[in-house]
Amino acid sequence: MFSTLHTNSAPESVTRLLDMGMDPFNFADALLGILAQRLAKRLCDCKESYFPDQAEIRSFMAEYAQDLQHTALWKIDRGGEEQKLFESWMDLYGHDGRLQFYRHVGCDKCNKTGYKGRVGLHELMIADDELKKLIRERARVAELFVSAVGSGMRTLKMDGMEKVMMGLTDMKQVRSVCIK
Repeated sequence: MFSTLHTNSAPESVTRLLDMGMDPFNFADALLGILAQRLAKRLCDCKESYFPDQAEIRSFMAEYAQDLQHTALWKIDRGGEEQKLFESWMDLYGHDGRLQFYRHVGCDKCNKTGYKGRVGLHELMIADDELKKLIRERARVAELFVSAVGSGMRTLKMDGMEKVMMGLTDMKQVRSVCIK
């Protein structure tokens, strides 16, 4: 079934549906996944690329990793995990051995705003056995969230931040649409 619910994240949709009277056992058995989405302003072609300094990269990485900190993916040895994360970004988004970010500029095409169109930010929560168990137990949103992220779900903000590195949007837009 496809439907729209107004929640801030995919895990919150579970509790909203349970609060609406769904049976947790039948719901858990039938659930395949939940997709949350937001639209952010897309950077216009007039965007300006730049190479962030180390302080900006560290801050960006810390913000990205906030959602990982309570999962098995982010172990006590954060230094090693941060290095792996940075290396994966370099493989995917690196330019000449550095990360490249983008800023809005403004031109006649975008009415001097720096933005033209929208880009989707997505959070796909797959209903694996652990998540279904938590639903049957009526677990809190925080527990569902940790389980989903631990199973590989990228949050709306994480997806948005990856789209920043792709040059599709900027952090101002990601922060404005990713509600905490």
